[in-house]
Amino acid sequence: MEQQFIQVNLKDKNSLKEAIFTFQSQLRHAYQTGELIHRVGGFISHDKKQFQPCDLFNPDQFKAIFLLRSDDELESEPVEALTDEALVRLSKDDAYLRFSHMVVFQHALEQEDLKPLIVAFCEELVEFSLRVNASNELFFSSSMLFGIYLLVLLAEKYPEYAYLIGEYYPEDSDFNQIMYHGADYMAYLFYQHGYSNLVLDAYASCHFDGMFGCIMTHYMESENFVPDLLNCFLADESRYQYYKEALIQSLKRRPRNIADDDPFVRMEHGFSQVSDAYDDDDEFADELISREEAEGEFDDLNFHGRTIAEEREVLRQAMYEAVKDVPLKDLWYYDQPVYDETTTLADIQDDPFYQEYDEYNEYETNKSFFLKCFENGEQILAYIEENQHPEILEQLQPVNLRKLAFEHKHYIYKRFEYFGSDGMRLSSDLEQDVTLEDIIERFLVTYQNPDSFYIDDDGEAAQNGKCLRTLDVLVRLMGKKELSGTELKIISDDFELCSKKEAAARFTIRALSAAEIRQRLYDLINEPLVSHFGLTRLQEIHELYQRDKAGFGEILNDIILRAYEDTPNDLLAVVPSLNQAEYAKGAQLLSVAYILSQESNGFFADPALEPLWAFYHKHLFQSCYRELENLNALRHSFDDEDRDRATRLIAGIKAYIDSQAKVSGGLFARFMQQSAQEEQTDAAVSSDQALHFARELLISGEAEEDEEERTSLFVSDDIGMILASVLYAARVAKKPQKKQLLSLYELILQLFPSKTLLLSFIEFSAGDQFCSDATAEEVEAFCDVLSELKMDEKYVFLSRILVVHQTNEYEDDLEEFSDDDGLKRLYQTMLNIYRHKDEVDSDEPPMLAAREKKIAAAITAAVDLLNTENKEKFLSFI
Repeated sequence: MEQQFIQVNLKDKNSLKEAIFTFQSQLRHAYQTGELIHRVGGFISHDKKQFQPCDLFNPDQFKAIFLLRSDDELESEPVEALTDEALVRLSKDDAYLRFSHMVVFQHALEQEDLKPLIVAFCEELVEFSLRVNASNELFFSSSMLFGIYLLVLLAEKYPEYAYLIGEYYPEDSDFNQIMYHGADYMAYLFYQHGYSNLVLDAYASCHFDGMFGCIMTHYMESENFVPDLLNCFLADESRYQYYKEALIQSLKRRPRNIADDDPFVRMEHGFSQVSDAYDDDDEFADELISREEAEGEFDDLNFHGRTIAEEREVLRQAMYEAVKDVPLKDLWYYDQPVYDETTTLADIQDDPFYQEYDEYNEYETNKSFFLKCFENGEQILAYIEENQHPEILEQLQPVNLRKLAFEHKHYIYKRFEYFGSDGMRLSSDLEQDVTLEDIIERFLVTYQNPDSFYIDDDGEAAQNGKCLRTLDVLVRLMGKKELSGTELKIISDDFELCSKKEAAARFTIRALSAAEIRQRLYDLINEPLVSHFGLTRLQEIHELYQRDKAGFGEILNDIILRAYEDTPNDLLAVVPSLNQAEYAKGAQLLSVAYILSQESNGFFADPALEPLWAFYHKHLFQSCYRELENLNALRHSFDDEDRDRATRLIAGIKAYIDSQAKVSGGLFARFMQQSAQEEQTDAAVSSDQALHFARELLISGEAEEDEEERTSLFVSDDIGMILASVLYAARVAKKPQKKQLLSLYELILQLFPSKTLLLSFIEFSAGDQFCSDATAEEVEAFCDVLSELKMDEKYVFLSRILVVHQTNEYEDDLEEFSDDDGLKRLYQTMLNIYRHKDEVDSDEPPMLAAREKKIAAAITAAVDLLNTENKEKFLSFI
């Protein structure tokens, strides 16, 4: 949604006032939607020209805020009045929009009469940020937060409003978003103003706990940008007293629950730095913290006559006094349901329901939940623990467990809140229930570990029976018709209660309808922000496909557009890969490729699979080329010249890939003939030329000199799934298609061997993206795929090394390597071959000797492909 530019005469106070008022009206509409993305306009001059650097009232302030060097020239050029087409282009230029905001507000702040309007504007922005409580919604483009720079302008003119800067950052901000796009402003304030009242007000009012971490991560602990509050407060008690009062005042302005607040956590890093300095240098001496104090605990440090621990309690009590009588419903960020609108923080201090969850009393909590929240709770427990009253299962009806627990004010509600839902905090809306996956562990762990919970142990079989009967109950209470693949995996693999097949048979209450199958398929494939699928999800997708093959083809007809339309707008705003409806997502391509790999025999065409092949070939290459272009953009400034260059390089790669497919008749040939007609190439491209194009596209000049950077690939969620899909599809593709697919894969593989293989492997494994649960069986199955596709044997051994290293990422001692799943033995075999690679056994049969020599050479080549860290790790065991 494009906003109209607002024309303004910078030398006319009334024009400035009207322009800001109009801008505020525009923003109010955006505030009502709950998001700013593509809803923030900008300013141009009264004569319809774009503003230039010479229009800034204070260029030095602008350069300082955006961390430009003071001697950087801000060049202005003569400009003409903007045409309608130019205005449209300018409206998409987020850097200009922000610049125009700065120009107008700098001039407006010079007008004392406009102060109330500007203050009201800034307060309204902060109110919006507090209400949405998510940094996502503060972006007005894919890479820029709106308004924080205006709060800085206001604070530098009127320091009494510096607290608005701290309040701007939502409590639930995303760490990376703030680190890359928002921490600069807080760093600038400290760089420019030191430990002034302005800076202390901003930090005292900041509710985002990760702010210091963002600044330290971004600026590598540079003392110019990262404040050391402990040092400041030890050196000058008056600064601490000011900060302490600023904290209290921030709570009075925006009261919130301070139960988990540690006001000294922002100072602990300074103590750690001094302690480390003493450890590293025997001659080091700090003026404020002695060596003896540094060797002790932070809480024991003398802080103006009290220990840190004592002063913390004094400050926490003062903070509590400021908010204790505020009703819970009026607390900022308090997103839990409230029983009584008059209940205050003071009222809940001794109420067990409101205390932190204690996970060591699980058995009694579970038992009490059934007894107190269900009329037939005694029969439920008798069924679970004694296998009595099986008829109770017929009486159980679906219920919102979270809502039920809350209505009964049962302590288990705190557990539901503690563990959340799918790893995310639960909504204050009680209609959002927990899932079976969320709660299954804490119900079953008690029976599988009876000694830990001081209950009778009736033997493994009996205890597992209690677990299964607990699931009988939970599945019915949650209204489950069939369990998901992940849920079945938890039951069979994690808790080892029975096989997946047995679990599916036992816990299938009713078969899914055709519509439900299609919806589950769609949801599995299109879940946003999933970085990888893995074998468990792929197998579930295939099983559902087998139950409604025709329905899957129908899903593919509009899956790209539908996935775009169903993605929440706040995600579209900050995840560019989701904000499009033309290209298939990696998850969609991977799902289709996996089904093809399981259903196609590679020899005879199956009409039922034609829609899948058609979808895959139509979208694979264009989606892949788009990802390559995006990866290139991340490594370059990507102006018009870079864009043209990238287009030429991708065209060369495309010409090479297309040339690998021979016209062989059938569906694939039609695609290739159509492609050839649409885009003719002047000359054939060799594999060496294509590799050169890919290298130029994806590797910057600096990376060539940096081995670590050279062997890594910036990963989007899509590129890994696309690469894995190619392997799955190539296994069953006809020879021409297979050659084309593998040519694409091998281009990336040659440039980024380690990352390409790891990204591919995780989609052939049932474990997580960190390979923590990988097994030797999975590794060998993946290596068999590489061998089957006639990949160079060095990549087969490289895959083995990489997975073992990833699984044992933090282990430097071979004896400590995990061998639960056979990976250690696999690794030791490779080490042994490498140790003896140069030895010759004259008694060995020639054919066997030749084979062993070939294997040793492949392992040697694989080791050469490792980055420095992995190579040193491997060689350290030789």
